[in-house]
Amino acid sequence: MNFPPFAVARYGMYLAVVAAVMSAWLGQRAGASLDFALLRSVFVFVIFAALGFGAEAVLTVGVPPQEHPHQAATSENGGDSDE
Repeated sequence: MNFPPFAVARYGMYLAVVAAVMSAWLGQRAGASLDFALLRSVFVFVIFAALGFGAEAVLTVGVPPQEHPHQAATSENGGDSDE
């Protein structure tokens, strides 16, 4: 599956901003003070941003395929298995 570079991280940041604003708004509606609501929204933003960048890292890191020992031995012998 091919993603454009940093697509998941970009949408993760958008989600982090939306979640932080919603957290601050819900904190204000619940009667929390402004400083507590902002602190809570910053905490939520950091968590969601870390999840977005972590997902981007997992999706973009390529792991090279590993050869099995039997396949490596046959490729070293030139493909001859009649020894």
